[in-house]
Amino acid sequence: MASLPLKESLLQILVTFMKHLKLLKLLAIIPCIHRHVVTLLRRLLHGISHNPDNHAPGQRPSVDSDRITGATQPAVEDTQNQTPLTTLAVRPPERENMPPFQHRVGSPLEFPSAQVPMDHRPYPIQTSSAVHNVRRPGAITLRPIVASQINRYGKNITQMKDFQVFEISPGPNNFMESSTRVANWLQLIHPEGACFFFNPLQRVFTDQNVLENNLAFEILAAAEQANQMAAESGKVCATMELAIEKLSEGIFGYYFVDHDAQIIFWPEIVRSWELMFNVRGVTDKSHIRYALEAQYWTHCALFPNMRALPGQAVNRLQDFISYAYSEFITFQTSLSGFDLDELSNMLSIVDRVKVSITRFIYLSQPTARCMEMFLRVKFINFCGQPGARLDADQPLYQSYSEDKPKPILIRVLNVALFNSPNFYSQFIDKVWVDKTLVRPMLKDFVSQFTSEWNTVIVFSTVMLAVNISFLTVPGVDDPSIQSKPAKTTIIYLSTLCAMGSLVISLVLSGRISDSKWSPTGSAYKFMISMALSVFGFESFAFMLSLPFALLVWGMIFFAIALSIHIFYTTNIVELAVVIPIWATVLLLMTWPVLVASNFHVAVVAASVWTKFKFWKNSVQRVITRRP
Repeated sequence: MASLPLKESLLQILVTFMKHLKLLKLLAIIPCIHRHVVTLLRRLLHGISHNPDNHAPGQRPSVDSDRITGATQPAVEDTQNQTPLTTLAVRPPERENMPPFQHRVGSPLEFPSAQVPMDHRPYPIQTSSAVHNVRRPGAITLRPIVASQINRYGKNITQMKDFQVFEISPGPNNFMESSTRVANWLQLIHPEGACFFFNPLQRVFTDQNVLENNLAFEILAAAEQANQMAAESGKVCATMELAIEKLSEGIFGYYFVDHDAQIIFWPEIVRSWELMFNVRGVTDKSHIRYALEAQYWTHCALFPNMRALPGQAVNRLQDFISYAYSEFITFQTSLSGFDLDELSNMLSIVDRVKVSITRFIYLSQPTARCMEMFLRVKFINFCGQPGARLDADQPLYQSYSEDKPKPILIRVLNVALFNSPNFYSQFIDKVWVDKTLVRPMLKDFVSQFTSEWNTVIVFSTVMLAVNISFLTVPGVDDPSIQSKPAKTTIIYLSTLCAMGSLVISLVLSGRISDSKWSPTGSAYKFMISMALSVFGFESFAFMLSLPFALLVWGMIFFAIALSIHIFYTTNIVELAVVIPIWATVLLLMTWPVLVASNFHVAVVAASVWTKFKFWKNSVQRVITRRP
């Protein structure tokens, strides 16, 4: 076997010869044989550069941009004679001189935007043992985490406020490269704009800035320790990836990714609250798999740049969306968690993905995010388990509050508010199911009550104008009289009720709206706070009932004041005409109110008559039994 210096010399000669071949190709001198010669030489280069004997003992092989296709530009695989792609795992490159910034199925290393290329100098990687102030693998504490615990959106990194003019060096420099870089780490840019790092040798993704201090070596030490744990437990697969997140000083979170099974895993027993997503009653492996698969797609959404999108994943997502679309049309309580507009937009995105899957990498991130949302819904709804949720408003857990009688105060307030709290409580139960917000129901809730409050605002304004006008009638509010008559006092009460209804409607319509109430943001926090209040969601129902109830009370007070004014200022002949009409109008107003409250006179009368007959028959039997 050749010695190390001989191999290095041969490697340098072959690299130089390859560069000459590229120049000859540009001159179109040997277009017929260039492809076959380059393929043969690249295989020879690959065999020499990846030979274990090519490196000194105790050192890991260094990463060279000439040996990793796509380090400076993304490679695009030829669509002819390619093997079908089945997973999103990173694959070793095969071709080098391809058009930049393209994306095809099977392309192993794709970079949709600028990144730091690997150093061209042949130097070995520094491990954690090569730096004195870096913890060794055994001294690092590893904690299992899930992909949703990657704190990308909570870093709050601020920029310098001092204005500085950037100095540009002369010449056509490569502005695609970062000003600082770390050996064997690729700096990639997420479609959203965030930067993250990838180490191809260790297959490690991290959201931490490895350019700072010795963080790159600490992450490598954590990766070595995690890989050692996986090797000892035998939990190793061909498509395995590792994600590292620094939690605190000396403590790192980690998880492995299996692209064949499309789940995340750990080489140890794990009990994760974040994985459960507040779902109680999980007892089966087939059930928890949905949570693991949802976290897998979260990982792919966080780090989408290094992978090509498999066609079967897009087809599966299309099946999910198509079924959810048809279910929403045929059922009023769809389990998908999306409305028709959202599902229609998602279908258009999937169609775009299927057309552009061979060339557009940015579509892999929204595809992974949609898959994560659908799988999380399946996990929450106990898909495939006995007693799975089949309707969006179906509770899975027994509620102990339903069996308890309501306090007397709540029942009195319910009567005083015209039974509105009961109506709103039923609607809230459809929106807040098992401590989870049902998104389609929430949108209907917001749109319906926003429209209702806008209507109440109009009527409250009218009532205020009517009350003020009524006070200007001669004899109603005489400022020279110190003691006000009853009708004046009642008009004051009507005005206060109308004003209260107007103010509360304005506050609620401004606080609860489509733009401010998101299912995962303010709406969820508000529902949690209401659940912790004294009366729970009963207090929320009472609050929603106030605009309508106060408006009705304002109308009632105005009707009473108007009746007093009519009866005290009208002679007997006019009263004989007014009283029947007044009674008829009162009866017609009461009728729809009683029907809306599910109070039917005929049903009540029949019930009273049945009880009267039962009491009468009982008395007769007692009388006949006497001697």
